[in-house]
Amino acid sequence: MRNIQKITIGIVIVTLIILVWYHFRANTKTYTITPDNFRFMNIDDSSKGGLSSSAIKFKEGKAYITCEVVKNSDYPWPYCELEISLSDNVFQGIDFSEYNKISLDIDYTTSHPNKRLRVYIRNSHPAYTRADERTSLKFNGIEYSPGFGDGKKAINLDTFQVLTWWIADNNIDIEHASTDFSNVPIIEIATASGVTEGSFEIIVNSIEFQGVWIKESTMLKILLYTWLLLIIGFILYEQSKLHQRLRKSHQRAAKLFKLNQRLTEKNVKFSELANRDPLTGALNRNAVQDWLKEMSQQVRWDKQDFSALFIDIDNFKHVNDRYGHQVGDDILREFVLLISANIRSSDYLVRWGGEEFIVFFPETNSHQAKHRAERIRNIVATHQWCHHNELTCSIGIAQMGDERITEMIARADEALYKAKSNGRNQVISANPVLS
Repeated sequence: MRNIQKITIGIVIVTLIILVWYHFRANTKTYTITPDNFRFMNIDDSSKGGLSSSAIKFKEGKAYITCEVVKNSDYPWPYCELEISLSDNVFQGIDFSEYNKISLDIDYTTSHPNKRLRVYIRNSHPAYTRADERTSLKFNGIEYSPGFGDGKKAINLDTFQVLTWWIADNNIDIEHASTDFSNVPIIEIATASGVTEGSFEIIVNSIEFQGVWIKESTMLKILLYTWLLLIIGFILYEQSKLHQRLRKSHQRAAKLFKLNQRLTEKNVKFSELANRDPLTGALNRNAVQDWLKEMSQQVRWDKQDFSALFIDIDNFKHVNDRYGHQVGDDILREFVLLISANIRSSDYLVRWGGEEFIVFFPETNSHQAKHRAERIRNIVATHQWCHHNELTCSIGIAQMGDERITEMIARADEALYKAKSNGRNQVISANPVLS
């Protein structure tokens, strides 16, 4: 059991560490695009009959593109762009499907009122890509305003859209009409759509793809399977334990030890006071006098309900006569430990005299008290006692009304007497006090 607890605690700690790591650090998988490891080229509309011109230079790992866009009736869509070639073969690009963001640090200045840039992540697929036609590469695109000196902007890849003209011109099937980043050979950064004339400067400080080292669904599955294995291991452990039980005396000693530990923890408040019954360790009347006064005030002020169970061990004299007083004392101690283990920490078990005990239930009405009393009665009746014979108890219940504590206890005692008169091993509730 202790090993199982240690393993459980260990897995809980590891689970928390993984969740914290995933929240703060899992999104740190990066792929950096720089002029040092890929080819950066400036392109403009001059190759298509336009009059625009551009130039590119590199300094300290940054790309500087300057451009003059000139309107020309021969080419109505003037532009300038930066093309980043990730592969010499358009069919063998880089797989960015495991990434969820692209981080762009771009400084952009222009004399044109439209201060946005287009970003295209071009994807290749045998279903639509042709080696002799560059426009057959899928246009996963977005348009945004980079500003100047604003630093990095992280853009979710799921905000990119496939350009509708590309879908129409290439007659793309619906299964290939959505964004795809699984095979990217080219990235393009271009002046905004609708640009006519003006001066432009694009400074590419950094481009990074960001992703997670492990998908959230995969991580949760691993954690789930780990916990399932722990549960299965615990079940197998319990099954093997059932086949290796010790003798009844050893089992009883271990059970008494555990119950005694719980009783000690519950009554730590009274551990330094001489308020315990020396035989059973249960509280005595003196221990709860002040507390009962407080409870009666609470009831009087209508702040809470308060009930009591008056419990008597059935035919206890016969046990003493047959087995002797030593066994009888052991049964009383075991009875206290058993009841203590099955009541709340806010409840109090008091030895009232001989084999009679009272359990005081704060914040409990008579209906709730009866339910708990039936549970205690059943636990006592089914428990394996040290003398290896059955033992039962009778219980009287009373909920405190407009009366003194002693009157409530007297009513519970009367209900107990009725339970014993009716054949024992019963729970009887006293009549309520009328206001």
